[in-house]
Amino acid sequence: MVDITGEVLRIIPHDGDMDAAPAELIIADAFKYWRVSLWDDRVARGIKVGDVLRIENARTGKVASRLHAGKYTTITPDRLTLPALSRMPAQNLTVLAVARPEKGRVCIAGINERGEWIRPQGVYVPDVFPRHGEERFRNLCVSKIYVDAWHGRHTRREDRFFIYGAGIVHALSDTERKEFLEEHVDASVDAVFKTGRSLGLIKPRILHVYERSAVHDRAHETYIRFNFRDASGRIYRGWSCRCNAFYKFWTELKHGHRFTYRWRIHRYLRKNETYLAIGLTYTDYGAGNLEYGAHPMVVGVHVVKEG
Repeated sequence: MVDITGEVLRIIPHDGDMDAAPAELIIADAFKYWRVSLWDDRVARGIKVGDVLRIENARTGKVASRLHAGKYTTITPDRLTLPALSRMPAQNLTVLAVARPEKGRVCIAGINERGEWIRPQGVYVPDVFPRHGEERFRNLCVSKIYVDAWHGRHTRREDRFFIYGAGIVHALSDTERKEFLEEHVDASVDAVFKTGRSLGLIKPRILHVYERSAVHDRAHETYIRFNFRDASGRIYRGWSCRCNAFYKFWTELKHGHRFTYRWRIHRYLRKNETYLAIGLTYTDYGAGNLEYGAHPMVVGVHVVKEG
């Protein structure tokens, strides 16, 4: 059994349902963080982000940062002398992907100050779009984040456990956007996925962008797909797009130009310089003959306007 004192940075609900009772807390002092699983609903009542708590008689997990709070655990208000995570190193992530939310989760990806692709794991809607306050992750903006090693079942090279996002610290200017994208663009799709990476950035020629309707969880949803030719000359077809910002752009244009929106979008992408952040799903052990061992998709659409 261990005792800790820290500030509640995040509350993670059961199965991503933000209206459900808390399932886990991310709590931290100045030097480290803990991921606290709540096994007894009674200990979770009334806890809010920003609370400073004393947790006593918590059980340790397989790793030192993982704790379990059960019926013998007590949680009481306390004080901190130093701000949470103030002595823990952060990273500055230039965001290249904010995916559409799925079951309360949001896929985020980008490149840190060392030029490394990072995909934080365990990011939920309130971590990106809080109910009160500005969004904390936005394409081609720099967000300050705290991450740790990820110990999931199907770990990819870029995966990290998401501790906390402190918000956007800088929005790239038009000049900075162009320079950043050109600096990090990959030569081709193969140059990304055949070198062990599951994230990359390409500058393709867009051939076709279209939408398909499908039933998902008993609801009709529209899915956008891309056909494109990468810099090697190879053509790729039917790649699903998960970029949340591009879906919003598509929907707004569709409502404003009902009969011409497809043509307008295609012209917009072809007229300007378009970059696609691409990624792989988890390795699909149930499907064979997958070229890259998993399903590729477009996770971010970035357009630099000419002139």
